[in-house]
Amino acid sequence: MLKKRIKTLVMSCVLVCILPITSIAMDKDEFLKFLVNSSYPESKEESGIKEYKENANTQKYEKDYMKFHVGEENIPTINNENQKEETTNNADNANSSIAANSSKYINDVRVTKDQPRILLYHTHTGETYSNSPGGNYHSQDKPNSVLEIGTMLTDELTKRGWGVVHSSKYHDYPSFNGAYMSSRQTLDALMPKYPSVDIAIDLHRDGRDLTDSVAMKNEHERATSTYKGESVAKFLFVVGMKNENVSHVQGLANDITSYAMKKYPELVLPVVKKPYGKFNQSVAPNHLLIEVGSNGTTIQEAQASVKYIADVLDGYFKTK
Repeated sequence: MLKKRIKTLVMSCVLVCILPITSIAMDKDEFLKFLVNSSYPESKEESGIKEYKENANTQKYEKDYMKFHVGEENIPTINNENQKEETTNNADNANSSIAANSSKYINDVRVTKDQPRILLYHTHTGETYSNSPGGNYHSQDKPNSVLEIGTMLTDELTKRGWGVVHSSKYHDYPSFNGAYMSSRQTLDALMPKYPSVDIAIDLHRDGRDLTDSVAMKNEHERATSTYKGESVAKFLFVVGMKNENVSHVQGLANDITSYAMKKYPELVLPVVKKPYGKFNQSVAPNHLLIEVGSNGTTIQEAQASVKYIADVLDGYFKTK
């Protein structure tokens, strides 16, 4: 307790001394980032999870976790006004997704082969596409969500000989803020159970602020391509630059993007780097955060992309 008080006193003195000088040289956003980096230079994942579990009031920690593991710029605005109606409307729709609700999923997990090498999961399981009736965030509309894309990708990779562990657990519902904490707990539970896994894929879809029909049209053009006569959602890889193994994560994303560019240049977008994110990418030996389409593309366009993503992953990792 004494050490904590001393540390707090020292930090207060430092801030008092540097605040006038620093604030002159920095704008508000830069100064906020400075304070974040100064106050939490590492924000270790392991100690953070312990603190989360031991602290009865988790709201403050979840906010800090969002800063480092998600990146403040990625936090969407959730339309809570539609949530009650959306949940009611989608109660029956959730049951229509045969793959996600089949008997193959036991306790929200499906394993396609012995000694699986790939773990596929969704931190933002509630992300849906443009044709979802209740909004594109925080939804349980499984047939129009990234969960549907995950079940299809699991099937495609299994056809190509891969053993896949697919988690269909909702990590962002009912609490969006705790999504990355929740998916980390899933990783911690499944990785030891399947030690053969050396590739983890967190499957998302991109999200943009689409305020009107013009923005929607522009986003659709950016995030889709006509390929072999059909409209196909583009895909990309995201790197959290706050990972302690960022060089490996970034190298893997760049390498596989280059491989995809050679095969399907019309369908892959450049790697996106998030300066203040971690995304749990240090947990697995090879971690990929993949975004398939966006909230400006339809579920059908995302589905059309799956076979090409599977082909890229299959070809790349088999050559390695």
